[in-house]
Amino acid sequence: MENNTAVPNTENSTKRYFAKTAIVGFIALLLLIPLVMISELIYSRENTKDDVTREVGRTYALAQTIDYPEIESEVMEKSNGSTTVKEYAHTPAELNYVAKVDTEVRSRSIYDVIVYQAAVEVQGNFVVDSSMLAAQANTFKFDISDFKGLLSIPEVAIGDKSFALQQQYEDKSRCLGAKVTLPAGVKEGDVVDFTLKLNLKGTEELSFVAGGNVTTVEVSSSYPHPSFSGDYLPVSHDVRDDGFEAEWSVLDLNMSYSSSTMGVKFVEPASPYQQAERSVKYGILIVALVFVAGLLVEYRTRREINAVQYAVIGLSLVLFYALQLAFSEFVTFGIAYVVAAAMTIGALMFYFRAILKSRSGYMLGGFVAIVYAINYILLQMETYALLAGSLLLFVLLCVVMYITANVNNNQPKTK
Repeated sequence: MENNTAVPNTENSTKRYFAKTAIVGFIALLLLIPLVMISELIYSRENTKDDVTREVGRTYALAQTIDYPEIESEVMEKSNGSTTVKEYAHTPAELNYVAKVDTEVRSRSIYDVIVYQAAVEVQGNFVVDSSMLAAQANTFKFDISDFKGLLSIPEVAIGDKSFALQQQYEDKSRCLGAKVTLPAGVKEGDVVDFTLKLNLKGTEELSFVAGGNVTTVEVSSSYPHPSFSGDYLPVSHDVRDDGFEAEWSVLDLNMSYSSSTMGVKFVEPASPYQQAERSVKYGILIVALVFVAGLLVEYRTRREINAVQYAVIGLSLVLFYALQLAFSEFVTFGIAYVVAAAMTIGALMFYFRAILKSRSGYMLGGFVAIVYAINYILLQMETYALLAGSLLLFVLLCVVMYITANVNNNQPKTK
């Protein structure tokens, strides 16, 4: 008789345990909703930062793209008694950009925008052909993406003469240009050198367009966190704490289309919004780990954490990401993460202690601290984050399997 009365009680206890697990799992799934809302908030704040950057660019100068120069030759040709003017465009045989860039930070509201001033020297040469020699006029043309960034009137030196570039309008577009003369005594096949000096400013990015048979780019700056952009990576670069130097070399054979670019972005080394977005992707994992730990504590201590309390715990874990995002807009991401984690761990530790009425509450709070520490390490391991996270989950699964292996062993056997 004693065995018959014990069996239902044990079975009911096991059923309640699995029912509780299902309820807690459902709560964890519901927490995906606020996690998605946090992700949308991060996206919105990042868009606001981009809007501020564009606003600063509109008033200061936008990101600059420096186009390759060319010489346009206007030749009068007679055909069937009529005279027409034909235009021949000549690109450089060799083209070399050399840029020295100084950066500074402009603040707008709570956001920082990196702007720059650059001294750029464009050197190269053209091969003289018959159209240049026969031309009524040879026009040196050059272009940049935002004329607002010009700090002085650019001049081009050809031979021993210098020519100031002015705005020119063609087909509702504009560029910089100047009527130039070739050095005296040049003949077809000769090489004519040119040097163009620019002083300009811009916001966050400086790019160059390849345009010669051989195009080289040399950029140096005191900015220590460059992000190389465009269609080609540098053939060599040296990034130091006090700045960087980078060089590109492109052949016309390398170019798949006419407007191949290369350059550098002057941006924050690690955007807090990108790191916050990566962090929130681990949100449901952290919630699941803490909930599993809570269920195991319940199983081992026979002290109950009810469904409402699990919901409060889950919301606290989700609020961590909002705190982290808010702090990261004022301090570095690492400090923001530590402060938000400390606040969340402290609140949860006292809450666990109040619920469990034992030292198990502090142990559970310590587990949350370990989870946040591991999560931060995973955030720093961009290359191996998936591998490390998968191995960690496997280890935790093995622990859960070991602890729960004997859930049914206490039930008396029935005949």
